Amino acid sequence: MKVDFSKEFIKALDRLSGKIHKSVVDAINEVIDVESIDKISNCKKIETLNNVYRIRIGSKRAFFVLHILIDGNIVKFEYLFSRGEAYDKKNMERLRNKDV
Repeated sequence: MKVDFSKEFIKALDRLSGKIHKSVVDAINEVIDVESIDKISNCKKIETLNNVYRIRIGSKRAFFVLHILIDGNIVKFEYLFSRGEAYDKKNMERLRNKDV
């Protein structure tokens, strides 16, 4: 799959170090290598949204929006939150705004 990143996701990834940074990079590489979204481990669709998914990576949650275009699927990683802040009202509203 094709992968793209928001500026906010890149900043959050840059703040990580050690094992969790490696785990996020490994998850991104897995997304690049898979043929369909069903094959991504620890990935779930956010039920209240149409095209937003999350990947559980230890204590972090990577949220991405799946854009389906004529030339294929593009996964855009939007946010990387800790588990505690991943599902709060403000962040869910931000994801809702990205859902097209």
